[in-house]
Amino acid sequence: MHLLHPYYLVPFIIILCLSFAEAYRDEKPSTKYLIPIAAWFILVVGFRDAGPDYGSYKNIYLWYSSHTNYTDIFRKALKLDSPLDMEWLYILINKLIFDVFLAPPFYIVTFFLALISIPLNYINIKENSLYPYTTILLFFFPSFFIGENGQMRQALGTIICYFSIRFIKERKVWYYLICIYLAMGIHNVCIFFLPMYWLARVPINKTIMATAIIGSMILSPFEIYKYFGSLLPEESSLMTGFNNYINLSSTTERLNGGIGVPEGNAILSTIFLFAFDNNMKEKYPYYEYMRNFCVLGICFFFIFRGSTIFSSRLTGIFFTATGYLMPYAMYSANSGNKKIIHTIIICYSLFNFIIFSSFKNIERGKFTIDTYSNFLLP
Repeated sequence: MHLLHPYYLVPFIIILCLSFAEAYRDEKPSTKYLIPIAAWFILVVGFRDAGPDYGSYKNIYLWYSSHTNYTDIFRKALKLDSPLDMEWLYILINKLIFDVFLAPPFYIVTFFLALISIPLNYINIKENSLYPYTTILLFFFPSFFIGENGQMRQALGTIICYFSIRFIKERKVWYYLICIYLAMGIHNVCIFFLPMYWLARVPINKTIMATAIIGSMILSPFEIYKYFGSLLPEESSLMTGFNNYINLSSTTERLNGGIGVPEGNAILSTIFLFAFDNNMKEKYPYYEYMRNFCVLGICFFFIFRGSTIFSSRLTGIFFTATGYLMPYAMYSANSGNKKIIHTIIICYSLFNFIIFSSFKNIERGKFTIDTYSNFLLP
């Protein structure tokens, strides 16, 4: 097990304490602490020289910024013939920074992306979470490191998708479609969020959830996604930096029918859905949105389980809802059950911390006290 750098470890401990305050104090801690936490993460993430795919993204920046013209980018944006093989908006951001700031170092790109993604995530959490510090705690391991600190494109695309939930609530379809279009311009996996404007409001009960999840588990060994053909993105387009996170032996075991951490996460999410669905529907009006996202994530996970790429990238966008779902359960429970649920959340978060630290992900990503470096912070 490796020691996480204090730039990450200290905020984690602070967030952990604030989460306990949310669960055990009658008066919840002020959300004003979210702003300095977000500001700190912008510096730690934005100016980092860390992340398993940092080198890949740096090469993308150097290559596309100097070998691409704006005509090709906008043709790609309009779905016309274009030689570009990567999403148009991400290339445009890189090229604009490269041209406007006269070929600056790559950390300017990571800082700019952090300046967009982290404040947007702050807005999402403040608007959709009843216990924001507990939600941040759930997102910390491993999502924060694999996402904002790693697979930046999918992280930003996912955050934009969840920002668009406000337009589902307000029934502003064109604003929603603009958000999804921009998210797809960052990462093509976001196209799967497109129908959620309509599916988020579909009423489902436990019978429908059970049928869908069990049906997906039955379909899992048949790998039916291989028959979807052109409906799915090419696996190669989803693989930037992915292999750096994979433990090959554990992956092989899972594909041969073993149970791993992703299966455990899916099972825990399913338990929360069935145990607290009625209470959450009564107590929180927009709970159904996150429930439907989560059910789709669980179903997609089992359907795509035979592909480590699809079962993580294509389902991750929906599993983000779990970070909101579990705190909803806390809100809907009585005082005694609320503390039990919080204890489960703490154990779940600490378990993910141990797993992340033990499987060399923290070392490969250079997040340890010995390997992490920052271009701005000492």
